[in-house]
Amino acid sequence: MKRFAFLCLCALLLYLVLEPHTGGARTKRASLELIGEVRNLIHRNYVAEVDSLQLIDGAIDGVMAILPQGLNVYLSPDEKSDLSATHSPVSQPALNNRQQVQLLGDVLRRVRQHYVDKIAVDTLSRGAVWGMLATLDPHSNYLDSEEYERMAEQFSGEFEGIGIFYEVRQGNLLVISPILGSPSYGKLRAGDHIVEIEGVSTEGITSEEVMEKLRGQPGSHVRISVARPGVDQWLDIDIQRARIGVASVPYAFMLRPETGYVRIIRFGEKTGAELGAALDSLRQQGARRLLLDLRNNGGGLLSQAVAVADYFVDKGELIVYTEGRDPASRQEYRARHPSRDAPLSLVLLLDHGSASASEIVAGAVQDMDRGLIAGQTSFGKGMVQEQYRLNANGGLLLLTVARYYTPLGRLIQRPYTDDVRAYIREGMDDLDPNAIDSLRAEKQVFHTALGRKVYGGGGITPDVLLESEEYTDFMLQLHQTSALFDFAGRWVGQHAEWDGSFDDFLLHYHTPQAALDSLRLFLDELEVEVDDEVFATRHDYLANQLKAGTARILWGDEQRYRIIAEGDAQILQALELFPRADELTFLRRQRGGNN
Repeated sequence: MKRFAFLCLCALLLYLVLEPHTGGARTKRASLELIGEVRNLIHRNYVAEVDSLQLIDGAIDGVMAILPQGLNVYLSPDEKSDLSATHSPVSQPALNNRQQVQLLGDVLRRVRQHYVDKIAVDTLSRGAVWGMLATLDPHSNYLDSEEYERMAEQFSGEFEGIGIFYEVRQGNLLVISPILGSPSYGKLRAGDHIVEIEGVSTEGITSEEVMEKLRGQPGSHVRISVARPGVDQWLDIDIQRARIGVASVPYAFMLRPETGYVRIIRFGEKTGAELGAALDSLRQQGARRLLLDLRNNGGGLLSQAVAVADYFVDKGELIVYTEGRDPASRQEYRARHPSRDAPLSLVLLLDHGSASASEIVAGAVQDMDRGLIAGQTSFGKGMVQEQYRLNANGGLLLLTVARYYTPLGRLIQRPYTDDVRAYIREGMDDLDPNAIDSLRAEKQVFHTALGRKVYGGGGITPDVLLESEEYTDFMLQLHQTSALFDFAGRWVGQHAEWDGSFDDFLLHYHTPQAALDSLRLFLDELEVEVDDEVFATRHDYLANQLKAGTARILWGDEQRYRIIAEGDAQILQALELFPRADELTFLRRQRGGNN
């Protein structure tokens, strides 16, 4: 019956919009079926019951919003009544399913016939889909086929090309960093300006054109010409393309004796395995403590959040569970692997940009007393999106079908309204450290097995709140103009390179005052306004940034980040918390944990 209703919906839309005997019906059919397919999936699978007329109104709003010219507004009968009635609004009769579809079809037909510009029907259908999803929650989403392919590549962590991070700045193609182990590593370096690809100038190139020209089949070659700061002649370089892996765990190193550091930037298909390899390496280097950095990690795959948490909790322990529309739909995810090693004393860093999978890991660690959570309250994205590949056009519907809960039953998702911009902004707002106690007082309190208080109500509230570094207008301007990056390339090109190893550089190199003086003049050349007093007060920050920039050019991005970490105020504060994390590990052992 549902299949029959879906087919009727598509057929009715086709009739109302295309009208009998009009040309191009076949090419437009998929776009119109898209609306019906998405609407059907929402009604069957969304986490909560949805009013069907609400979806139709949202679809019409989406169509109006996507039209480029003028103020295009749709008012539902109730909204129209509210605006015009001097007395109590007259309630409108409910529309059955067929009448709702006729309403949407009538709007689409009128837009196609009368709008000032010619609008492609697939554009209208995308607007309708986005409008329907906007009535649901901030995280249900629609991707067309090209966007879906890019997302799949992102989570797979692999692509085929030469292996660089790049930026197109004012029409110039700049190398930000070669990827470690890629064909470009050792041939290109940060600050290189790629001026030609296969003899064709790159001036005015777009990011899409860069991918078209530099990506290709593994084993194929591409010839590029590079202008390098400090080198008079262009460098002609031949690079053989390969399959490039982009790590989810790009940084893993010993930060202090017995203290390892791991940064996870996303949860892709191989994150769990990458973390396992990183932990093995750090243990071999003597790590007994771990600083796990999940700041600005917006999440990813649920399976990989579970795989990461599995390294820190006991076999069989609950990591996270989900609940959908049906109370019987609860699904639990538990640790599967026994630990082979003694537990690492753990401090886990969060910030407002930590969301979804990051919050699953942090929630399990906190609820199970496995580590100390430090930083800022996380974003609060606790909705589960199921992926539905759409038959109509090969796109992808990411539909919220359930909610995440921590092992103690804390709902990760924070409250939201239909104002998406306000929702995003509120999630990223800084908290007043002096007000943290009052903020916690407003949240539901849960207790761990060790009697520690943890807080519900959306997001993961840290055990220890750390102030984030305040970025002044001067610092923001430096990063927005890429002045530090550009100057580092010039400075290294004009001066002798470091003769020793990176470890020697890390311990013994100090940015010379001459470099800072030259930076000051360089900023004048760029017409970046700098107050002398502000410049002087940021001496240590600038010196660290220039040292890091020099390391990136000479050795690569991992070494740059190693130096950045030494100047990161939150990382340095987190290192001071390990005595408390050690005590937590000791208390758990006393209580009889397997680890």
